[in-house]
Amino acid sequence: MQGLPRPPGKQSWATDYIPLLTNFCTQLVVPGGAFVALLATLFLLLPQTVFADEITTQTKKLQQLQQQIEAVRKEINTLQGQHNSLLTVLQKAEKQIGRVSAELRQLDVRSAKVQQKIRELQDQRASEKARLGDMRARFEEELQVAYMAGRQQRIKLLLSQEEPAAVGRMLVYHGYFARARGERIQLLQASLQQLQEIELALDEQQAETARLRQEQLDKSASLVEQQDSRRQVMAQLQAQMQSRTTQLGTLQQDQQRLQKLVQSLTLALQEMPQDDTQYTSLRQLKGKLRWPVAGRITRSFGAKEAQGSLQTRGVQIATRAGVDVQAIARGRVAFSDWLRGFGLLLIIDHGEGYMSLYGQNRSLYKEVGEWVDRGETIAAAGDSGGQSAAGLYLELRKNGKPFNPAPWFKGKP
Repeated sequence: MQGLPRPPGKQSWATDYIPLLTNFCTQLVVPGGAFVALLATLFLLLPQTVFADEITTQTKKLQQLQQQIEAVRKEINTLQGQHNSLLTVLQKAEKQIGRVSAELRQLDVRSAKVQQKIRELQDQRASEKARLGDMRARFEEELQVAYMAGRQQRIKLLLSQEEPAAVGRMLVYHGYFARARGERIQLLQASLQQLQEIELALDEQQAETARLRQEQLDKSASLVEQQDSRRQVMAQLQAQMQSRTTQLGTLQQDQQRLQKLVQSLTLALQEMPQDDTQYTSLRQLKGKLRWPVAGRITRSFGAKEAQGSLQTRGVQIATRAGVDVQAIARGRVAFSDWLRGFGLLLIIDHGEGYMSLYGQNRSLYKEVGEWVDRGETIAAAGDSGGQSAAGLYLELRKNGKPFNPAPWFKGKP
């Protein structure tokens, strides 16, 4: 410190440089009691004219500063803990919403089948009614003819004085015809009755389906409302944490988590026996693929995130919530679950090291191990994973490494 110039008009090294040293020390983030040790070391370099009470005062100030820093750290840790807890709650809510959405879709399919069956039965009933009407008209004519023929036959028999046996035979024939007509009428009536019973049963089934659907809709609305409230609390916590830290660490952790998952899946798939004949070469479809959803690309591959220190590894497509997400090519589902940062995520293995990743879905319709064809509905787009707007996050990877998907697709979403 002997080489430091002394400002003119000052009487003491302590009054000259202690504020400067204090300022310097407060800019350092050193854990524990290192502040005190650092200050003591610096003070040893000062001239012996430094007063002990000033050393004590500055030491206390540094200790107070260290306590404030520790308090802030504890606050950040507490907020991070609350943040993680809310993420856990959000995960459960979004997975439950996904299950409810899948159930609603199954109910829609079941309801459509019931409606189709009812329409078929109504057509059959109309056909049977028309047939019955024709039969009744013919029966009326036959009965009238038979009645007239019967009267004429009896008169002829009486006038011709034919044998009673002939009359008996004619009456037997008339009886056969009458019974045959009666049996046909009974069969038609029984058939119509059966159709009415089936239609009634289907009406009851349709009413039950509608009741279940309404129940699921109410449940889904409740879960969505709960999810919105959790998301609002998360936004408040993120705003509190934003004043103390950035989102860079979170984004990096999310990418690392996804990268680790993809690597694990890649290794697992390599160890499993592969039947290449089941796959369609994704390389041959380059430039011909259809986008999984219709929408607008709001974030392209390689876009800057977190103040430009991080790049996206996929594309973000804005679309309506609940829109069907379709597989871009044939493959086998390798992952279907919730992943932090990506929400309800589905990964399809297309063979030859190619994978397609679909994130932020509202619901997943396929399970691990299922085969899906090109254009088959695999999920419903949404805003899971803590997103503020509905859409789909899409990635393409080769041997675990992401690449720009845009040149692989025809046109725009």
